[in-house]
Amino acid sequence: MRIRHLPVCCVTALLLAQPALAAPVCSGKTTPEIQSCFSSRLSQAELQLKRYTEAALRRMQGPGIAARTQADFRKGESAWRAFREAECKAVAGRWSDGTIRTSMELSCRLKLTEERTYELWQNWLTAPDRATPILPEPAVSPQN
Repeated sequence: MRIRHLPVCCVTALLLAQPALAAPVCSGKTTPEIQSCFSSRLSQAELQLKRYTEAALRRMQGPGIAARTQADFRKGESAWRAFREAECKAVAGRWSDGTIRTSMELSCRLKLTEERTYELWQNWLTAPDRATPILPEPAVSPQN
């Protein structure tokens, strides 16, 4: 093994050694297996984000919520998507010399998507009096 690949191997080992609470760690034996796992988990997280976003938008149509709130929410969504795109491309760029780059980018997208879903739940789908939330609390993996 070349010395320059040692850091990539160490990071990969650390990523695969950590237990995830929300979903199993992608622990395939090959790079394509790991990438397929992350891709599948990201697709599921995207569907959940869409569901929570739609529920938040429906809630904004209720009484006492200004039309401006929905417009600001949509601006925030666009800004968040641009941030996720740029951040995860930068993460992939950091690993551009190795086969791990795609897994790192997908892991970044998954983490940020899960965190965004949780933010939507917390800010829009729960009540301060701890009444039953509109949708269940989403799981966020401590790492991917």
